[in-house]
Amino acid sequence: MWFIVLYTSFTLCTDGECKEVTMSPEAYAIAACESGDTETFGSLDWQAVNVNVDGTVDQGAFQFNSYWIWNPADLWIMEPIANRIGMSGKTFTTLWPTPNDAPPAIQLKVFDYVWNDGYGWQNWSASQPCWEQWLRIDESGRAVFKTITTSNSAVLK
Repeated sequence: MWFIVLYTSFTLCTDGECKEVTMSPEAYAIAACESGDTETFGSLDWQAVNVNVDGTVDQGAFQFNSYWIWNPADLWIMEPIANRIGMSGKTFTTLWPTPNDAPPAIQLKVFDYVWNDGYGWQNWSASQPCWEQWLRIDESGRAVFKTITTSNSAVLK
């Protein structure tokens, strides 16, 4: 019998200050497909960059698009996220004009907002062939972590 140990938190240190950041298994799966090696669960690159044929740029571990998600000129998505952490959208995008300017904890807050407890999976539908090795769409339409079993017992939820 073997077990899979799933780490969902990491220590983040910036400017000499460290704190523990919790990341869902779903976030790890999306990041592995968007900025990681697409095969290793939890692999990711917080500074990944991809230039699209339409001229937009995807950046960060979750490859936030410069037009649809992380757009300082159109704060429709940034304003509610910024408000949750106590600032305006303008302040948010001044501090972090692109995902690669933002620390991992901020990228994760944006992911959590857009992910919307699994209902926002369509924002990452282009990488679905990759992430469905770990996630499935449940009967309510949410993307959730799959149950992984061994020959003896269930290992993950």
